Amino acid sequence: MDSDERAFLLLIGHVQNEINSLNKVFTWCLNNSKSGKSSAEGLADGMQAMIYARLLAGKLCETWEVLRKYYFATKLSQRVDSKLPLESEKALTSLKLYFGKSNLIHQVRNSFAFHYSAEQFESNWEGAADEGDLSIILGRTIGNNLSIAGELVANRALLNHGDSKSLPDGFTKFFDDIHSISSCFTDFAEGVTIVILRSRMGENLESFAVEEEIASLLNYEDVCIPFFVNPVSRSNSNKGT
Repeated sequence: MDSDERAFLLLIGHVQNEINSLNKVFTWCLNNSKSGKSSAEGLADGMQAMIYARLLAGKLCETWEVLRKYYFATKLSQRVDSKLPLESEKALTSLKLYFGKSNLIHQVRNSFAFHYSAEQFESNWEGAADEGDLSIILGRTIGNNLSIAGELVANRALLNHGDSKSLPDGFTKFFDDIHSISSCFTDFAEGVTIVILRSRMGENLESFAVEEEIASLLNYEDVCIPFFVNPVSRSNSNKGT
């Protein structure tokens, strides 16, 4: 392979792994809708999901930079675009349209994901205070502490970067954006990987594959990641009794 082709193939695979993993964690945090939870638990689970949503948004923005620098600027796109599967071609078109103009994912990346701005928190705390309780949960262990105040202000600041008029609408728009853009990047990455591999290894990629069955212990929708956890494992808590 040419060096630019090889570097992009490896990098896009790495990026796709990160997007898939963050997407799963974000979804599994949202799955914590069990009845009987305290108000603090429900609030903490939702805020934890938002933390991963913002990280995912930052990664999605960086992924577009990967395409811009290592796919378009290197002219690799000129050799690959015409060979992309239809779904990958549509996904790439959607990505160009989204990142070709001002967008929420880019704004979140710059202020709430990979960079911190004390000014954003100072200018948005009063609006957050009007809508919620700026409290802090002390969970007896460091891992279970939660600044509700910090997250409410971060959410208010994020909303003010968009064009929504209410927090629910703003969250819906944000979630829709990261879901659709994640899907587009995944569709594109899969297609471009196949195109590059076939160009070097031939059309019959299956002849190089080894099939392995993986036992799935849980359904996707059955996995949930709570915020509050027991800091002592059950196996350790029984020692000495």
